[in-house]
Amino acid sequence: MKTEFLHRNGAGELLVFFNGWSRDAADVRVLQSSSDVLEVHDYTDLNSAGLLQRMKPYSRLHLAAWSLGVWAAAAVFDRSEVRFASALALNGTLYPAHPEYGIAPEIFDGTIGNWLAPAARERFLRRMAGAGPAAQRLPRTDRSAEDQQAELAAIRKRAMELPVPRNPFTRAVMGRLDRIIPFAAQEKFWKTQPGMSVAAVDLPHYPFAGLSMWEEVFRLGNS
Repeated sequence: MKTEFLHRNGAGELLVFFNGWSRDAADVRVLQSSSDVLEVHDYTDLNSAGLLQRMKPYSRLHLAAWSLGVWAAAAVFDRSEVRFASALALNGTLYPAHPEYGIAPEIFDGTIGNWLAPAARERFLRRMAGAGPAAQRLPRTDRSAEDQQAELAAIRKRAMELPVPRNPFTRAVMGRLDRIIPFAAQEKFWKTQPGMSVAAVDLPHYPFAGLSMWEEVFRLGNS
């Protein structure tokens, strides 16, 4: 995993953000916060030693995770004693590939197999953004297609090998317009998790367009 501090304000409070597959810190660099913010991406491996060391000085922790980062965050903290004051899941579940609770396995495997084709990557970005024009406004990552493909294959392998992790989240926001992890799959999964606060919003898979503050992210779905 790779980590990057987006904000270091000298606060005693830290937001840890697990990004989506294939992405990097460019996705959320524009979002401002009074708390310190640590972005996490690239789940080719789940070695958390560096992450936990960076989290150690903070007395109050918050967690946010998006897309396949929801699974990654749960897997990383599954056997950890870390406790979060709040934990938000955005457009994701604890199952990366699953016929009911995640991305259909055949689609997941097809994405791995076809990812090096430019047309496949552009199609994915359009689906992630919700429309062609919105895809053009997505932040562009510095990662290579080969690097992204290797990450997705590693996620698939580890999710098959590891048990389903414990759920660390207290709240979930589901995008009704999600064309990557279907809304129906998200809704069905979160119904299996007692005690969760769950909200449905009219958003595509990428939920950050038009937002400028992390506080806005945490308010998504609040009426």
